[in-house]
Order: sequence, then structure tokens, then C-alpha cells
Amino acid sequence: MKRSVSLSLKIVATIILVCIVFAGFLILNDNIGIAPEKLEADIRSSQKIADDWIVEGYVSDTMAAYISYPADKSDCTFSVYVKRDDLLSFGYFFRSGGSIYEIEEHIAEHTVNGCNERAFLSMNRQKVARLEVNNGISVEVTEIDSDKPFAIVLPMNAGSITFYDINGKAVEYY
Repeated sequence: MKRSVSLSLKIVATIILVCIVFAGFLILNDNIGIAPEKLEADIRSSQKIADDWIVEGYVSDTMAAYISYPADKSDCTFSVYVKRDDLLSFGYFFRSGGSIYEIEEHIAEHTVNGCNERAFLSMNRQKVARLEVNNGISVEVTEIDSDKPFAIVLPMNAGSITFYDINGKAVEYY
């Protein structure tokens, strides 16, 4: 009886050790992903974002988009993360980021191959105050703070998308 208990404990210990080594391998190779609540910390660390910069973002079930900027809005960077569709991934993975002109002066539409969502990012110099998504049946309205940069994630097949400035004029996106 003692021998079978001892053998069972060795088997359990071996299984636990193999699981720990496997989990360590996944973590070291960045195969698990970043939890939503840790995305801002990852952005600040990986893109060297200063502590005094503001980081604003939007996280959906499959994509996360962020815009980072100083209080005076003189500069900006963006970060886009996606969830991988496999059994061993549980978080978000960085896909693109940096600075692009379109975000500073316009609304930039950003897509990632294989993802069914898209990000809209802007420093909001156009004073966008509202987003309307018309899916042919109904119109969903999202209010936007016209004084702040924004990052929004929408499904690819959401419908027609229109941004409006504080005067109700449609604003183009690129």
C-alpha cells in the first residue's frame, strides 16, 4: 500500500513539474498574452511612454486600441493589440504601434490582417463629438469628448460609420 501511494505521489509530482515547465516556456516565449488590465503597463514599457503621458484606449473581445499623448497634445503614439485564436493564448498580443501622421491630423482607420475588427484613432483636432453606426436596421450613437483624443474599436461589418464634429458636420476618416 505504501509503495502505491509513493508511486502515485511521484506521478503527481512529475505531472505538476511538467505543467510548471510548460507554463514557464509559454510565458518566456510570450505565448499566453497580456491581460486587459495590464495593457497600459505593457504600452508604457514596450513603447517607452513617459509616466506623465495620458494613455486612452478601448478594449473589445478581440482587439484593443490605445492612443498615448502628453497633456499639451503636442505628440502621440498608438498601440494596437489583438487576441490570437488558439487554445494556448489567453490575452492580447501587440500587433502595431508608433506614430503616424493620420492620427495627428485626422481620424486613422487601422486594421490587422485576420481580425474582424478595426480601430479608429485620432488626436481629435477636428473636435469629433459623435459617432454613428448605421447597420441598416438601427443607428447606434456613441458620444465622444470633443476635447480629447480617442481610440475606438468597431466590427468590420458594423455598417456605415460616420463621425460628426461639434457643429454636426460629418468628418472623414482615412
